[in-house]
Amino acid sequence: MRAVVTGATGLIGKELVKQLAHSSDFEHVTVIGRRYLDYSHPKVGQHIADLGNPAAIRPYMRGDVMFCALGTTIKKAGSKENFRLVDHHYVVTPAKVACEEGVKQFCVVSSIGAKAGSGNFYLRTKGEMERDVAALPFASVHIFRPSLLLGYRDEIRPGEMIAETFFKVFGFIFKGKLKRYAAVHASTVAKAMIKAALEGKPGVNIHESEMISG
Repeated sequence: MRAVVTGATGLIGKELVKQLAHSSDFEHVTVIGRRYLDYSHPKVGQHIADLGNPAAIRPYMRGDVMFCALGTTIKKAGSKENFRLVDHHYVVTPAKVACEEGVKQFCVVSSIGAKAGSGNFYLRTKGEMERDVAALPFASVHIFRPSLLLGYRDEIRPGEMIAETFFKVFGFIFKGKLKRYAAVHASTVAKAMIKAALEGKPGVNIHESEMISG
């Protein structure tokens, strides 16, 4: 299989690229983004392009499955408008181009609680992204809704550091109905995305956090 990846410099994206590169099921991995990933492998090709520009990304949309791990925060983006640009426009636009170019599957990272009608701007944006990619005529769409992500980040997020410490100490209480809210490691999400792509279940498939962690 051939894979296309966007959002490769993020927590899940880095894991995705590494796992795809070392998977015997994938012969080539095309990475598209605004900066290069500090990683090299014979099977990985990296390209700098504006994800919001269909003409700029179209030449690189050659694959069987597209993985999107794009995501930011309103604080990091600087405004709600910039957040929506990254978490909606930069996700949906490449997805449309990929679909037009014959990519059959689309796997995307969303968020726990995502809902198009939510009163929370973050969750509403994620939900609208889900709605719009689900409407595209892919053979298979996989939407992943992880809870708090664990893993090494390039930037320091104090709130998430506190939450991560909490989950490491008290993670044992998140069982049964609470399992959905337990933190999940980025590598686990990446592994689940690849597994879903290889299985290729048709239609729109929602993977809640407790399903991702197993």
